[in-house]
Amino acid sequence: MNGALMPLDYSKWKKIEVSDDEDDTHPNIHTPSLFRWRHQARLERMAEAKEQREKLSEERLINERRVQDIDEKLKSLSVDDKERMKLELEMNELKKQEEEFLKKEKELEDNEQKAPWNIDTIGHEKFSSSRVNKISDQKAEPPKLSEEEENARM
Repeated sequence: MNGALMPLDYSKWKKIEVSDDEDDTHPNIHTPSLFRWRHQARLERMAEAKEQREKLSEERLINERRVQDIDEKLKSLSVDDKERMKLELEMNELKKQEEEFLKKEKELEDNEQKAPWNIDTIGHEKFSSSRVNKISDQKAEPPKLSEEEENARM
C-alpha cells in the first residue's frame, strides 16, 4: 500500500435498509389482525386443554364407579366362581386404566406448567372486594366563618 490514504468506499453499504421501526411484524401484515389471530388461537388451545381435563376427570369418575360396583358384587356371597373370575379380571383392567389416567393427569399438569405465560393466564384474582361510597342526599354545608374571615375573603 502506498503512503497516501485511500478514502473509504461506502458503496458496499448503499443497499442496507435501516429502519427505526421496532415493529415485530412485516409491513404487509395488518398487525391488529395478527394479534387477533394469535389471541384466538391461544383461546382455542386453552379451551382444548380444558376439554381434555374435563374428559379425563369424567372418564376417571366412570372408572371409579365401575370399580365400586365390582367391589360390591365381589363382596356379595351370591356370585359363582366363573362370575367371580370375570369380575376380578375386569377389576385388574380397571386398575390398569386408573394408572393410565394418573399418567395422563401428570402429563397434562406438566404441559400446563411448561406452557408459556400469556396475557390471559398471567394473573389470577385471589379475592375481590369492591367498596362503593354511599351518596347522601344532603350536601355538606360549608363551614361557618366569622365576620372577619368573610370580610378577609372578599
